[in-house]
This record gives sequence, C-alpha cells and structure tokens, in this order.
Amino acid sequence: MGFSETIYCRAPAWSQTLLLNAYAWRIERHRYGQPYRQAVGQLLAQERWPPERLRDYQDARLREIVAVAYGRSPYYRRAFDAAGIRPYQICGVADLPRIPLLTKETVREHRAELLTRERPGQGWLAGHTSGTTGSPLEVWYDQATCILNNAVDRRQKVWGGMSDDAWIGLLLGRVIVPPRQAAPPFWRTNWIQRQVWFSSFHMRDRWLGSYVVEMRRRGLRFLEGYPSTLYILATYLRQRGITLPMQAVFTSSETLHTVQRETIEAAFECRVFDFYGLAERVIFAGECERHAGKHAAEEFGIVEVVDEDGLPVRPGQAGYLVGTSLHNTAMPLLRYRTSDVSALTLEQCECGRTSRRVRDVTTKAEDIVVTPDGRMVSPSVLTHPFKPLDQILKSQIVQDRPDHIVVKLVPSGAFEATHERQLVAALRERLGPHMAVEVRIVDDISREPSGKYRWVVSQVAHSCRFPWEEEA
Repeated sequence: MGFSETIYCRAPAWSQTLLLNAYAWRIERHRYGQPYRQAVGQLLAQERWPPERLRDYQDARLREIVAVAYGRSPYYRRAFDAAGIRPYQICGVADLPRIPLLTKETVREHRAELLTRERPGQGWLAGHTSGTTGSPLEVWYDQATCILNNAVDRRQKVWGGMSDDAWIGLLLGRVIVPPRQAAPPFWRTNWIQRQVWFSSFHMRDRWLGSYVVEMRRRGLRFLEGYPSTLYILATYLRQRGITLPMQAVFTSSETLHTVQRETIEAAFECRVFDFYGLAERVIFAGECERHAGKHAAEEFGIVEVVDEDGLPVRPGQAGYLVGTSLHNTAMPLLRYRTSDVSALTLEQCECGRTSRRVRDVTTKAEDIVVTPDGRMVSPSVLTHPFKPLDQILKSQIVQDRPDHIVVKLVPSGAFEATHERQLVAALRERLGPHMAVEVRIVDDISREPSGKYRWVVSQVAHSCRFPWEEEA
C-alpha cells in the first residue's frame, strides 16, 4: 500500500482506516481526477464506433508506440534491427505479425533494456504479475496507462449498472485486516473511492455471518472479488437457504467456472460480470449485459490469437492470447505472448458494441486452502507473497493436511535461503501460525491429466471443495 504491511497490521483499526484512506487519496491524485473522467467518457463514446474507425485508431496508436519502442528502448532497437524491420514498415495492425513475439522469459531477462528511460520517469508505476505458473514479473507503466486502465475498469462497472456515486464491496487479496484478528469487524472503509474492503483471510463459517450483516447494513448493491472468494461467501448463503440480493457482481483474476457462476448468481440474485485483465497491461476484456463473451478493450490494446508455433489462427479457433499495449510508453510490450488460451469472436454482439469478443479464457485450475482454524483462503490472495520474488520460475502449493502445506518451487539460480524465509513468513502471516509451510525445491511441476495447471492443490475436505473432475 505504499507503507509497511507490518506497520499497518500492528496499528489499531481506526488508524488502519486512516492509512487506507491516505493511500487511496494518493491513488486518487495519480490515477483519477479530470484525465480519468475524460478517459471514461471517451471509452463510452468509442465502444460503438464502426469497426473501420476503431481499426484506424488502433493503427495510429500502434505507429506511435512502435516509434517510441524503437527510438527509446535498447531491446527493441536491437530486436528490430536483427529482424530487418524499420519502424515505418509497421503501418498498422495488419503488420503486427512482422514483429517477433515477446515472451515472459524475454521480459524477465531484458527488463532494463525494455524500459524507455534508464531511470523511471515522473508518474511511472511498477507492478507485478501474480507469479504462479511462472515467476513473478515486474512491469513499469506510465501515468497515462494507469489512468486508462482504471477507466476501462470503470466502463465495465457502467455495463453492470453501477453509477458514479454507488458503493462497492471488495473481496480481493490485500491484507486489509490483520490475519491474527479474531473478532469482527473484518472490513475497512475507503471513503475516497466508495469501497468497503472485506478481508479474504477471515472467511470461516463462524464469521461469514458478520460479513452478510454488514453488507445488508450498508445497503451494498455491488460486489467485486475473485471467483473463489465470492464462491466461499455464496456457498455459505446457499447452505443456509438465504440470499443477499445485489445488482451486479464483478469477478476477475481467475477462471470463472460454471458451477461458481451459477452459485454466485443464485446467492446474490443477480448476474455476474466477469472480466479478464493482465498485470502487464496489454489486454483487458469484460462482459456486457448480454454475457455472450468478453468485449476486448480494443482502444486499450491489440489482441491476437496464435498457435503453438506463434502463427495467427483462424477467427474462432482457440490459441494463445497475445497482447500489444497501445499506450504504455514506459515499457512498451509488443506482441506479448501469454499462457492463456481463448478464441476471438468476430460477429457483432447484440448489445451493439463493435469490439471483438474474447471467449472464456482457460488459465489455471486452482483450489482453496482451509486453515486449521477453519478459514477458507482463496488461491489468488496467496499469490501476493510470491510477487516480490523474481527468483522463482514455477511454483505450486499443495495442502496435504489441515495444518500443513508444501510449496514446490522451481527456482532460478539466484534463489537463496533469505528468499525462502521471506516467502514462508509471508505465507504464515496469511495462513496463521498453526499452518506449517514446507518448501521443496523440484526440477519441474507437471500439469493435471486434463492438461490444466493447478497452482493450489487441496487434498483436504472442506465445504467449498471444487469438483475439478466434473469440470474437466
């Protein structure tokens, strides 16, 4: 949050609220304000542009970002020269296949050379990928990219019927309430952005009732969270035969499975608006009110789909998603190949928006960790301890007993004992002192027979255990 998590967790609840709002105010000044409002208005106007006009916009933005990449980034100058490419030859989206694909490994290896300045510029911000199937990755964004990313997210909320003055409850990954706290309130209020942050680390049956009471008391009509976290709360409601009506629920960061969507929509008596975004800030796509695939934010980035060999596939055919940022001049990522599988739908949606749609994205198949004291912890909130560690190539968490997890690591050569202690301490902070954390260094981590990669594998029975076999 911009201040020490240790200091925050040791502070009294009233002081934590002050710290949260101080952090929110800093974000407000950096990523919101008039430029943000203008970006939202422009995006809402662009979403019904004719496809030809939208493509012209993409072509123009691509020419600008390619010029910046070649002119300021040592990596791209070398890569373009080696491939015999000159920036003026990339006139638009149709020329993108001439540029070599960019992999996560290449970004990790040449991170400094991908930057367009030797030192971060004013307003630049560093972000990290989750680091599950691969190691965490640090990416830099300029201020305009941060503003536009929030604007695209806001447009998704507008599609769900959320007005500017509406409040929203969040069930995400930050340690917003110290995990050691053993009594409500398990939430803190962000008055600046009209958010109520609910802890994702206190979700046990004896305490979830207080979440429901507080959401009713505040009259919340919108929720946002990881599918697995919202599934925990929805399952609690379903098992008690009660509902908590909302106007819309927003999910992201994990694959939303059919059983999760159905359970969440029944418990909250509303539709789920799922969206897909990358920490690398190259692709963003979200569901509209028709829920017929996710509209790609074509103004934000260019989406491609390629096969195993990196060749473009036919429309409608599944392959690996590739994204190109149209705005990030701090660390341009051109044709960044992800490990996520999907396909593009070219037919226009019945809603009238003209952007292409991304079908359901297949990423990681994950499970929930249950702590010895009965708390159910979403796998996505456990990614945070891994984010500062770029010495990890692959990782997997296996819970084989209620009080024991095994963390399998495929490290780089730089992984040391201090890194292991840092990781173990951060995991125990989230899972509690009674959870033993065993680290095992392995040569590789295999996928499931279904082909899916499960970052968290739970062998412990609990009420939200996911039927992976049925899903496969």
